[in-house]
Parts: sequence; structure tokens; C-alpha cells
Amino acid sequence: MKCLQPWDPLDGLECDAAVAASDLSEDSESETAAMQKKRKRWDDEQQKFLCMQKHDSTFNSGNPNLRTIEVLQQMLDYYTRTSDHWRTLAYRKAISALRNQSTKVATRNQALSIAGIGPRLADKIEEIVFTNRLRRLENTNRTPEDHLLQEFLGVYGAGVSTASRWIAQGYKSLADLQARASLTAAQRIGVERYDDFSQRIPRNEVAAHGEIVRRAVHRANPEMQVIVGGSYRRGACDSGDIDLIITKPEATIEEIRTMMTDTVVPQLFRQGFLQASLATTSRDDGSKWHGASKLPGRALWRRIDLLFVPGAEIGAALIYFTGNDIFNRSLRLLASKKSMRLNQRGLYTDVLRGPQRTKLNAGRLIESRDERRIFAILGVPWRPPEHRIC
Repeated sequence: MKCLQPWDPLDGLECDAAVAASDLSEDSESETAAMQKKRKRWDDEQQKFLCMQKHDSTFNSGNPNLRTIEVLQQMLDYYTRTSDHWRTLAYRKAISALRNQSTKVATRNQALSIAGIGPRLADKIEEIVFTNRLRRLENTNRTPEDHLLQEFLGVYGAGVSTASRWIAQGYKSLADLQARASLTAAQRIGVERYDDFSQRIPRNEVAAHGEIVRRAVHRANPEMQVIVGGSYRRGACDSGDIDLIITKPEATIEEIRTMMTDTVVPQLFRQGFLQASLATTSRDDGSKWHGASKLPGRALWRRIDLLFVPGAEIGAALIYFTGNDIFNRSLRLLASKKSMRLNQRGLYTDVLRGPQRTKLNAGRLIESRDERRIFAILGVPWRPPEHRIC
């Protein structure tokens, strides 16, 4: 009879202690070797995740597949705008795979040998390399309908279904929409300020908007913090909009929301900084305020989001609202592989998943306040915001 536990005279098992110890030693060594092999295999697999690598503004500068990546990225942007989720995922995987190659991938067969690249994308990679163009990309804006769809998708508050419906209803231009279409208040502002919202915002202007909000917040509560998130926090020289995180170490979401909606936002409207509400949070619900702002003496309206984050969730929120999107997806996927879940509120463990990785329970919160500790728990080296440009 083989002992499965260290021998104990009180356990009533009649076995020789020396034999038991020998058997246990052999079993333990075998199990340890198996565990070490499994851990090494998992460690090797984890190293493939994008979040495990440093990605700064120079990451792709010496990549031999840079031109291919640039063209595929344009296709990815197109499919993202048109909400083609499956193609978006396929292009993300292919671009990620090419970024990790140290040699030029030129032929279909070379592309097919790389995990994450399928036959259709392999054909496109070969076409880009040998012709320096991609017919599919050129075709995305070939017809007037394609061009019009892209223009309408640039209207704030318009998704693919709305933009397609406008085309089906016969609208031919933004002026057409403004004159004849039934628009929501936010969409009408999106049409009227289309050119403003389409322009990139220089870094110093993002900082100036943030400082105006910071002063207003500090007048209401000197202990509140205002953190500029998004691409600005990643060190970008310009941004598409302005993301401002409003937080305080011990504050609840209710405390922050009440202060912002009752005091700060009205004050910023009165002083002429805020110009319009595009999506309004009620006093009793929500964690965001979307709108438009402009600097004193300037004509351009800018898109601005005020994000209300309780102090207990600031670590997870900083990851979420810093991005970039690809880096965050990699972190969330890694968490999922470890039976965890990561969102803007925290990192959860003991998450059960069913078929197609559908979530069966919420899990148990293990960290939300400390951004660095979330990285450590996931086994990811600390990546400052400027290294999250995937």
C-alpha cells in the first residue's frame, strides 16, 4: 500500500515509514518536474503577449515589415470604423505577429508559417510586398457611397447603422444632413462642428484644457485630483479628444459625480469653457460626462470627456483610460487565460467561464487601487504609459 501523505502514527495507516518516504520522494520529484515543465511552457506562452514587451514611439522604426504593417493598419482602421469585428480581430493578430518578426515576410508561404496569419491575409501581405499597394484598401474609398459612409461615420453619435441609414435615405452630404435629416441633439452638434472635431489637438492645448478643469475642480474641492488620460498620458504629441479623470483617494463615485454635475460643470459652462453636453450623466447614475469645450479666445471646439473614478478603483481605471486599446486587450486576454478578469473597476480572480469563454460569475476582487500591483499580479513587467503604444 502506497502512502499519499507523510507517515503519522495517528493516521492508522499500517505502512513502512521508510518506504512511504521513498515513494513520496519519487512522486514529488516527478510532480515537480512536470510542474516545472508546465510552468516553463506557460512562461514561454506568456512572453508572446504584447503587454509583455516595451512598445514606445520607436518600437516599429526598424521593423523590416514596417510598410506592410502600415497598409494593414489602414485596413484595420477601416474595419474598426465599419464595426467589422471579425476582420478587426484578424488584422490585429496579423499586425501583432508582423511586429514580432526580425526578418522581412515577403511571400504567402512565409506569412502562413506565422501563427496568427491566415490564407487571405497571407495573400494580402504578399501583394503589399510585391506591388507596394493593396487593391482592397484602394477599393474602400472607390465609390461615392464608400466615401460618403466614411464621412458620415465621422459625425459624433453616428455608428455604422445610422450612417448607412442616412445614405439609404438619400442624404448626399453633411449639409444635406443638417438641412433635412432627423438628428439627435448630439448628432446635430457633430454635424455643425464636424471640422472642429476632426482636427487633432496639440499636446499643449490638451494640457491647457486640463488645467482649466483642474482649477475649477480644486475650487470645489482642493483634495480632488484631475489626471489627463488617453494618448496624452502615453506621451503623444496630439490627441483626438481630451480625457480627464476626476478622482480622490477616499471619495466614492456618488461624491465625485454630485460635485461635478452640481458644481463644476455648471461653473465651466458659465465661464464659457464648456460649450455643449453631448452625453449627460444624471445626478443619480453614471460615471462620465461627454461634451465640447474651447479655450478662451479660440474658435475651435474640442471633444472632452470627464471621467468620474472613485479612489478605490483608480489603479484599474488608469490602465483602462490610458490604453492604448491593443495593449489593454492584451492585458485583459492574459488575465482571462489566468482565470482572472480585468476591467476599469479592478482585477478579479476565481472567474469561471463556460463555452466560448463566456463568463459564469463575477469573480473575487483582488486589486483595483494600485496600477503597478495589477501588473505584478498578472506577471507583467511594469510598463509606464509611454511604453504602451502597441
